[in-house]
Formats: sequence, C-alpha cells, structure tokens
Amino acid sequence: MILDTLDRLGEYGFISPLMDKVQEFFRTTNLESLETGRIDLQGDDLFVNVNRQGAQTRQEVPIEAHTEYIDIQVPISSDEEMGFISAPFMPVPSVPYNKDRDVAFYPGLCDTYLNVRKGMFVVFFPGEGHAPAITRDGILKLIVKIRKSC
Repeated sequence: MILDTLDRLGEYGFISPLMDKVQEFFRTTNLESLETGRIDLQGDDLFVNVNRQGAQTRQEVPIEAHTEYIDIQVPISSDEEMGFISAPFMPVPSVPYNKDRDVAFYPGLCDTYLNVRKGMFVVFFPGEGHAPAITRDGILKLIVKIRKSC
C-alpha cells in the first residue's frame, strides 16, 4: 500500500510502465466534472472507474482484494476513510474470487483505517485487503485499474 498526494504521483513510476498514462490523465482531466462510469486509457490494461458512493460505515463495507489489478483510489469530492489489511492477516473469503470482476470479498474489519484527504491517493497492490468509500455523506471517487502484468 502507498498513501501520498496527487502532486507526487510522478514519484511512483516504478509501479507500472503505464504510470506515464496515469499521470497524463490526472494532469489533463477536470476530475470533478467526470460522469460515473468507465474511462478506457488502454483497454483492459488500464482504465478508470468513476464512482459515486452513498454514505457507508466501516461495518457496511466488506474487505475486498484483487488478483490481477493494482488499484489507485482517489477521493474527488471529499475526504474518505479506507481500511487496510495485509495479505497474511486476511480472513477466509466470504465471497470467493470472481475472475471476471477480479475481486474476492472478506468478512470483518480491517486492521488499519486511514483518512484519505481530497487531493491524495492510495495504491492497493494485488492481494492487499482494503475497505474503500467509508464516508458519512457519500463521495465521488476514481479507481484507476492497472493490470499487474503490464
């Protein structure tokens, strides 16, 4: 997991050769004007999900983890709380891995919760458990999906 500010995104080129395209997207896009849905930057290898999520508590958000994709999660409209749990401490899945959606869900709460401010980002690598979009008022957020093999 990585937590940092968007103005430092350029420091993380080592994550993937596709990070140049991610940086260009953030430099050239009015993030607050995006409509919900998927934006393809390089087909299934690199895309952005624009989500609007209503209010949720820690208890309502299941832990999730991915196998094929790196997530870069970016709150746009407000701060967001996100949970994190390292792979060795994850419980047995409550919903088995779905290859088509690249996600498995796990019961319980995360070990750590972070306040991710507007203007920041969090990178979750494959296998790392996370519980995103915990807010009192709802949120507009981006999830950049980078295929790990690219």
